[in-house]
Amino acid sequence: MKYERTLKQCLLLAFILQYIYIIGGNKVHIKTNAVIEDIVELKDFKKLLRTKTNVLVLFAVNVKQNTEHIKIFKEVSAEVRGTGTMVIIDCNQGEKKKLCKKLKVSPDPIVLKHFKDGEYHKDYDRQMSLNSMVNFMRDPTGDLPWEEDPLGKDVLHFQDYFGFMKHLKRHLKPLLVMLYVPWCGFCKRLRPEFSKAATELKSEGFILGAMDVERKENTLARKVFNLTGFPTLIYFESGQLKQYYEGENNKEAIVAFMRDPASIPLKQNKELDWSSDTNSEIVHLTKQGFEPALKDEKSVLVMFYAPWCGHCKRLKIDYEKAALEMKNKKIPGILAALDVTKETSIAEQYKVKGYPTLKYFVNAQYKYDVHIREAEKIIEFMKDPKEPPPPPPPEKSWEEEEDSSNILFLNDQTFNSTLKRKKHALVMFYAPWCGHCKNTKPEFNAAANAMKDESRIIFAAVDCTRDTVVCSNQGVRGYPTLKYFSYLKVKVDYQGGRKREDFIAFLKNASESSKSNQKQIHEEL
Repeated sequence: MKYERTLKQCLLLAFILQYIYIIGGNKVHIKTNAVIEDIVELKDFKKLLRTKTNVLVLFAVNVKQNTEHIKIFKEVSAEVRGTGTMVIIDCNQGEKKKLCKKLKVSPDPIVLKHFKDGEYHKDYDRQMSLNSMVNFMRDPTGDLPWEEDPLGKDVLHFQDYFGFMKHLKRHLKPLLVMLYVPWCGFCKRLRPEFSKAATELKSEGFILGAMDVERKENTLARKVFNLTGFPTLIYFESGQLKQYYEGENNKEAIVAFMRDPASIPLKQNKELDWSSDTNSEIVHLTKQGFEPALKDEKSVLVMFYAPWCGHCKRLKIDYEKAALEMKNKKIPGILAALDVTKETSIAEQYKVKGYPTLKYFVNAQYKYDVHIREAEKIIEFMKDPKEPPPPPPPEKSWEEEEDSSNILFLNDQTFNSTLKRKKHALVMFYAPWCGHCKNTKPEFNAAANAMKDESRIIFAAVDCTRDTVVCSNQGVRGYPTLKYFSYLKVKVDYQGGRKREDFIAFLKNASESSKSNQKQIHEEL
């Protein structure tokens, strides 16, 4: 009996394994064939188009003679299940042959036709590969992905963040990587210049790479590099981040920079004028055109922003994405923006107190403020505009928290003058919205409270959304960033753990080392 039970278990396991395959050695996927192959009559085909909005049909002269194409097609179907529908029609098979004639399709040996919202959209004209077809089905109306553009053949395209990190560890050649999203107008304009620079520099051993951080598998890159705008170009040497490229956005400047990064003065705090982006779907308002632009519009959401505002930069990404999706899906309404640093009187008229502020208008008449920040929620609101409930009370600032009494909060004016007088200072550069900062704060507070009697040691903090100058001068690119200072003459990046005991041990070690050095100098004298 025991033998029979074991045999049954083995047979069951073997049966299950027939439907499982391994990708990359560590990810298990269930093989699912989501391809529709039973469409025979024209009425069934039309019914399919009425019920499915994103359909790719492979017409073949003979399915059995196109096994490689069919294999890729079926792999794609498993990847896009839920977002797209894949259909195979064998034009050499009985009644299906008649169907192909009625549809006026003549495959040779295959042809792929895409149907969108019940209508013929276009013939599929991209590579017959898994990545290309998946990209197409996820965004059939989008531009040709950069990695498929012949002009970008010499750009190293990273498919995911972990592949990018592996590259940095294994390849030590100078690398300039462009982090972008496909819908970004500035990115689209830079792409050809960046591609040409990659081709010119290829023979010299320099690498120009690119990564689409809109993809879910690359969202970690947006957090690690604290991306607030696109494109962002980062320069690496020997696998280490050296600096953010802020030079001119043309081939000549990029080539010159790669040949000698120190030869080109970088523009500090360069801000791209959002309203100059001709590819943007956002309507940019001015004082003169504010009411004329809105008076005939029944649904307008206006974002009041300041170019230097970190929260605005982050919202801008989702705002642009929402506007593009509204256009593609024909959702009524307009997303607009107004730069309050240029149009102060309009901001005052509508009592804008902070940035960004979203206000909803109907025929130029203000209705209410809207407290949403994500693209999906903006789209959902514009589909059915309703006055939202009042926002929850704002969180206390770090300075207002009871446990932070032993943290010294510095700003642009007090940073240098304070630290010049401090022997040992551990400074945390943070952003109030940052999740990692929120997790680190209680540990940092606890360490400061535990060492409050150490007169030579201080714990300090700087809000980088408010005091941007000092954060820029200290090279802060992500949050939280922790740095150790001694009389402002010694500066060390803190790379230790983020627990109470880690901070205490670090500062005790710094203090003991300082005492030991002083004792040695005294003995030598």
